[in-house]
Amino acid sequence: MSHFSLHGQYRVQSRRDYATSALEGEWYGGPGLLGNAGINEALRAHPFWTGQAQVALRPALISQRFGKFASEPDILYKHDLFIPAPDSDAMLENIVDVLKSWQNWIQRKKFVQTLFCAEDYQHAMGHLSDLQATIANEYMVHEAGHFIAYDVSTKQNDGYFAPGGKTVWPLIYLEEFRADLNAFGFAVKLLPPEQAVQIFLYNLLLRFGVHRQGILTLHSAPYGLIPYLLFCLLNELGFVAVINVHGRYYFRLSNLHTTTLIGLMQDCAHHAKVQLNTVEMATPRSWERALAAASYVRNRLEQYEQTRQFALVMNQPATDKEQA
Repeated sequence: MSHFSLHGQYRVQSRRDYATSALEGEWYGGPGLLGNAGINEALRAHPFWTGQAQVALRPALISQRFGKFASEPDILYKHDLFIPAPDSDAMLENIVDVLKSWQNWIQRKKFVQTLFCAEDYQHAMGHLSDLQATIANEYMVHEAGHFIAYDVSTKQNDGYFAPGGKTVWPLIYLEEFRADLNAFGFAVKLLPPEQAVQIFLYNLLLRFGVHRQGILTLHSAPYGLIPYLLFCLLNELGFVAVINVHGRYYFRLSNLHTTTLIGLMQDCAHHAKVQLNTVEMATPRSWERALAAASYVRNRLEQYEQTRQFALVMNQPATDKEQA
């Protein structure tokens, strides 16, 4: 690991105002961690890569945060939104703040735990043996997931997310979901099975846990429709069901064996290939691609039994553990 120190002006993507900000820490590397070279080699070999976007991402262990890096909840810091001071290191790649993600996870565990049967929760957590490495690798494959088929950079340049000049959030949520599913395919190809499985389980627990935490503490859904879209697919694939135990509702996971989870990840990636990536590439027109994406989301929202079951778990009253 090598030390770095960044200071200058920074803004987050959702706002236009810059502020004096600083980061200090060590680059995070070592055995079992994916890097840009390996992920981009897989990206270039992917049949849906269009020859444009590549991953430029680096995980870090941050020891000091100041300004926007400290006050904003973002875990991913964008190099193109940072203006270095004359005596600062440059930010040449996007940075993943591994320790902030890890600290958020520790605070979120009590919300995650109440969503699942005790046996499933313990079994799932038992897979997560190296959480910091999993966080770094999950970001890497997720970024690659954005860059196949109609990639997110081209979507932004085409105005895909804001037809008519107004942001359409369901298109953004579906793009994040698409990246997640594509990422599962990259994880299976690039990592040993047990490491790949950790990517899937971390993503599942993160998406569901943030949703539950947001409902109880913020009265909002920080990830929007993404957790529901994930539930719909996993329910369709027979992996997640909803059960009632003594008057409370829980998600029940069908099988947490590594080989089964690898197959499930491949099924998720195949779903993205057929239902999202292929559909996006069937027409060159951005507005037609946006309409197809909107139709996918509408179809999921019209699956009323799935929306009811998801709400039974997510919207029920807080437990003593969650209120503590």
